[in-house]
Amino acid sequence: MSGRRSPNDDRVAASPSQPANPSGALLRGLDVLEAFGPDRELLGNAEIAAATGLPKATVSRLTRALVEAGYLDYEPVRGKYSLRPRVLTLGFSFLSNMKMLPIAHEQLQRLATESGCTVSLACPDAPHMIYLDRCSGVAMPYFFSVGSAVDMARTATGRAYIAALAPEERATLFKRLAPHYPGDWKKLRAELERAVKEVTEKGFCLVDTTWRQNIRGVAAPLVSRDRRTSMSINCVAQTFSMDRETLTGKWGPRLANLAQALSGHL
Repeated sequence: MSGRRSPNDDRVAASPSQPANPSGALLRGLDVLEAFGPDRELLGNAEIAAATGLPKATVSRLTRALVEAGYLDYEPVRGKYSLRPRVLTLGFSFLSNMKMLPIAHEQLQRLATESGCTVSLACPDAPHMIYLDRCSGVAMPYFFSVGSAVDMARTATGRAYIAALAPEERATLFKRLAPHYPGDWKKLRAELERAVKEVTEKGFCLVDTTWRQNIRGVAAPLVSRDRRTSMSINCVAQTFSMDRETLTGKWGPRLANLAQALSGHL
């Protein structure tokens, strides 16, 4: 989990003069849980407040309630909180209702084994993509796991998803993404438009060392028949283990074909 929402998000904490809103309290509680992440295993109330933009008094009430509910553990010596295993039930309920996951996993693992890449399935949560499955080959360390969030605008995974959207949906999403990249949105926008063209022409797009140094990857979109559900799959390798031509010439088309086949199960 990660505290991805900014203090300027629509879900602003109610002022003391406003009546309590049960749904607002729930959303703020989720904000607290999302403040924890791989590099934020233990957090105090002040750190959670800084990550979420919530008042410290509100955070104190929420962390106390989350401890009582079994979602957080409290370490009195350091005065910090950590997630408890119960939080996994939230994500597991979502994954267990995705009937296509077992089908997809078998196919993703086969491609990962054959290519030596890491092959993943991701769904959108703007401005991120969330991994729903990860299958590791031999060419790349398994440094992400199910539930990890990656940048939507900078990764092949996110760009493939964006490319599959209808033009009006893509325009709306661009408006949401732009504030997250105030310094380089113009450049990113051009790269996203190129990715749309790539997916239209080849069925997949490439991001080569621009997201992470020494990493290149291709990705292709999955779109349900009614176009209400869109995801993406990727095939990622380290640059020293696979050249660009092999990735785009051999494994890119294989990935696009797999994405098309899996789309029928959405």
